[in-house]
Amino acid sequence: MMNPTSSTTAAAERPPIILLGFDATEIDLIDQLIALGRMPNLARLRQRGRWGRLQTEPPNFLSLVWSTFFCSARLGDHGWYFNKLWNPDKQQIQYVNPSWMPLNPFWKLLDDRFHVALLDVPYAAVRAGGPHQVMINGWQCHDDFGSVYHPPGEWKRAVNRHGNPRLTPEVFGPQNASTLLAQLQEVTETNAQFANLVCDYLKQKRWDLLLAVFGAVHRGTHYLWDLSQIDADGVDEATLTKLRGARDACYESFDTQLGRVLEAAPDDARIIAFALHGMGPNDGWYEHLPQIVEQIHRGGGVAPEPKKGLVFRIKKALPWTLVRQVTRRIPHSWNKALVPLWSRRMLDWPRTRYFTLPMDYNGYVRLNIKGREKQGCIEPREVDQVIAELDEALRSFRDIETGKPVIRGVVRVDDIVGADAPRRKMLPDLVVLWDPPHAVAKSSGVVSERFGEVRWPKGRKLHSGRSGNHTPHGWFVAAGPDIAPGPSSQTHDTADLIPTVFQWLGAPIPQHFAGKPIQELLNK
Repeated sequence: MMNPTSSTTAAAERPPIILLGFDATEIDLIDQLIALGRMPNLARLRQRGRWGRLQTEPPNFLSLVWSTFFCSARLGDHGWYFNKLWNPDKQQIQYVNPSWMPLNPFWKLLDDRFHVALLDVPYAAVRAGGPHQVMINGWQCHDDFGSVYHPPGEWKRAVNRHGNPRLTPEVFGPQNASTLLAQLQEVTETNAQFANLVCDYLKQKRWDLLLAVFGAVHRGTHYLWDLSQIDADGVDEATLTKLRGARDACYESFDTQLGRVLEAAPDDARIIAFALHGMGPNDGWYEHLPQIVEQIHRGGGVAPEPKKGLVFRIKKALPWTLVRQVTRRIPHSWNKALVPLWSRRMLDWPRTRYFTLPMDYNGYVRLNIKGREKQGCIEPREVDQVIAELDEALRSFRDIETGKPVIRGVVRVDDIVGADAPRRKMLPDLVVLWDPPHAVAKSSGVVSERFGEVRWPKGRKLHSGRSGNHTPHGWFVAAGPDIAPGPSSQTHDTADLIPTVFQWLGAPIPQHFAGKPIQELLNK
């Protein structure tokens, strides 16, 4: 059941809506660069529009922002918090596909009268399909879900006009000055190519809604946030100077392309430029959570090391650089098949009580519960006790260098989304919250009186090679008809953006939407 809004504005008179996402761009850095006059286009958009901050609930899942945005739904309802999720029915990790989505993204809820263009919406694996909808996804998204497009031939038409996508698959692992310079060039060229694509669509017709997300800055600043992940010895000063300015250059690049898109937009358009989360320094502690959890599981290393499947052992034995050089060259469908293959036997399941899941900052731990997991070994009545023991064990680990705790505790996912949430069984059971005294490179390991030591070489670069990692800071700038200019005194919910768009369109707002239209963007 849907409740129609009161708007009956004729389509010909309705201002078009242009949503421009700048994925994982940090509001605190943007504020600094605007103050320095280095992002003039975003500054001008602010001057004529409403601007403020966004947040996504819950804050402990930093990669759920896009699915929350395009479904206007909460974590417990959509369950899509990472690009690879745990499937308890098959006891494996696997890439998400459209069949997993219990809720339709907003474009499946708009009726056929609306002309909609969707360009590189992260995590959006659900294909558009309306008679007046076009979609190109996977052109330059940071997260790789393969190419998704509509109508047939749309991808080929884009390639014929703009060339093959400039953004290449991500290469995790050790970085050096050359790889960082290549990242900077790729960000700059990708931003320009994607702006060409967006401007091309804007010239084709008057869209009711165009949503386009620039993803290259996300990719680039994971590696260009600072120079902590390269050995600068022997690098000439001119190169170091360029690399020290590379992070800010990425932001200046997106501002330049924002200016081009704004120039191509209709004069009467309502425009929202936005990011749903940000980026900051990567302290890197999450990379060692699997070792810490395994140390606890083995009672401080007393129990035998759990048996692992052959494919998983081969994967772990190979260097990241070699693995990624292979996976970035094979078809996306092969990568999708490899993940469940190695994860299916990554542990000795009948003897594994808990284990870590893929993460990007906060840690995720899953309990192997009978009746929920295919090969569960924990009785449901034991869950509370196991969680309490694991919480205490995690808190007991201290930095070897300072003696200070590195983990402040865990959050039960049941307390975040509710034990009966529709997608609860796809989620971790615990979120591990870090509270480290310094970056992991300044440590040589952690120690617990009960569980012993987990050591690593002090000063070692991160396995990922990423100097930047996500922050929960989002932002928006909205300008156009009936939008009063000035800073917002509120921090708005990510889930409120699409209901606001539906209100502007005069489209029925589904009752299941978690968000509400942002009132300060509706009336002067």
